[in-house]
Amino acid sequence: MSAYPPVWRDLFPVLAAGDTTSQGVLDAARPLALPADQPVFRAGAPCADYVLLLSGRVRVQVIGEGGREAVLYRVLPGQSCVLTTCCILSGEAYPAEGFTEAPVQALAISRPAFDRGLESAPAFRRFVFANLGSRIADVITRMEEVAFRPVERRLATYLLARAGRSGALAATHQEIAVDVGTVREVVSRHLKRLESQGLVRLGRSTVEITDRAGLERLVDPAL
Repeated sequence: MSAYPPVWRDLFPVLAAGDTTSQGVLDAARPLALPADQPVFRAGAPCADYVLLLSGRVRVQVIGEGGREAVLYRVLPGQSCVLTTCCILSGEAYPAEGFTEAPVQALAISRPAFDRGLESAPAFRRFVFANLGSRIADVITRMEEVAFRPVERRLATYLLARAGRSGALAATHQEIAVDVGTVREVVSRHLKRLESQGLVRLGRSTVEITDRAGLERLVDPAL
């Protein structure tokens, strides 16, 4: 019996309100807890479990030539990992890697239980494929941004989204580069340009937004 039935029922209401077989799949899932900054899966590793995130955050990224990292997406509470879903359905190994960015609690459904759920649990089956479809759309959107949007607009969007209410973000230029999908030198150059325009103030591993409206105009020139 899962240790977190009330939590999963709040985070996955479609499954909680579904058929009893679907509810049973999650009630029988194995609790999983991982500390921050730990690998969840590695590129080339097989996929043994279907995982539903209850708390925390997982960063999924690829490593390119020369060791360059690029974030594909993040898995948040109430979601499952699209690569995990694809790999458990296809039997293929992971093509990327996942790391916890905060302490994680999750439910792990073994591959045999996952297969049985797809066959006999209608609500579980609908959830798996609906979540897969929406998450794939998110990944495609992310790839379009990296491929077609200028770095400066991606950087401005990132700063606006990640800065707290104070308008400050604690992150190194390398960490920002991984999220934005470029290299550190490019991020440093663009941040210095934004600073010279009075839009941000740079500190040691910090970026403070000083002109939010100006950054918003970079994202959407029509503003």
